[in-house]
Amino acid sequence: MDNFIGFGVEVLRLVPLILAFYLPALMGLAILKERGESYRVKAALVFLVGFGGIVALQLLLRSASALQVAQTVGLSLAQIAFALLLAALTVYKLAD
Repeated sequence: MDNFIGFGVEVLRLVPLILAFYLPALMGLAILKERGESYRVKAALVFLVGFGGIVALQLLLRSASALQVAQTVGLSLAQIAFALLLAALTVYKLAD
């Protein structure tokens, strides 16, 4: 079991998480560009489930101490912000 968890941690380090965060960011921003109040709720759910699921998986596989949890969450927030920026540029270009 420890080898499997170690393998999962190494794979997560090799895969750029910005690309993983990009998918829910792109879907959420595309939904957010639509009109109506109900679309904001749908976009918020996409952000919450997408980003929350990825961060929860990271914490499950990486964290052992409070410092590692804080480091993972901080790095994830920076990656989410960059993914949102890329998605906003993409959605903006697609809308033109």
